[in-house]
Amino acid sequence: MSAAGKKYDNKDTDLVPEVKRLKSSFEKQDISLVVGGKRLYINKAELMEKSPVFKTMFTADFKEKNALEIQLPDKDLHHFLMFLRCTLDGYDDSINDLNVHFIIPIAHEYQVKQTLDKADLFLSNHYVNRNLGGNACKDIVNGIIEAEKYDLTQTLNTLIDFASRKKFAYISQASDFNAISKRVLHKISMARWQKDIDGNTGKQCTASNGSYEVRN
Repeated sequence: MSAAGKKYDNKDTDLVPEVKRLKSSFEKQDISLVVGGKRLYINKAELMEKSPVFKTMFTADFKEKNALEIQLPDKDLHHFLMFLRCTLDGYDDSINDLNVHFIIPIAHEYQVKQTLDKADLFLSNHYVNRNLGGNACKDIVNGIIEAEKYDLTQTLNTLIDFASRKKFAYISQASDFNAISKRVLHKISMARWQKDIDGNTGKQCTASNGSYEVRN
């Protein structure tokens, strides 16, 4: 049979998951997202696979179910493009210092767990690599607020540890300190207590011989 007359199998039932995933970026682009007045042509099936929000939008009884164009008027084009290129298959864009804080809110809104987890891991490592002394109190406080808001578990745990080792007199003066939830403040206090951190010095309460100091 000539190439022109050959029939092709479009069901992909014979493909292993990884090959099927990579091939998805080359499928028919059957829907457009209008962001910042510009059309972005996307494969609906891939978008549904990545985002439960889009899956519901396209399968439940919403006006978008059979639409060929979806308007997203409140989204920033640059930020949304960074999100898509770090989320959709076929792109090699990585999460970095320049895009992570723009990607996180969008990934959280559309419940794209894979992208949110990557951002969470990146941020956690970012803070760890700077060490305790390299993270100012205001950065720790702002990071905690962001991690709480967007459910960044690894980042939150890292910053709770750092906050527990900062002097209370300093960290409590950070401008948004009072925006930290009572639940997280409790975790910071418990971490400080469990590690015997002195709130005045930010250091462990140890005597000169290396044993723990008992304080009345």
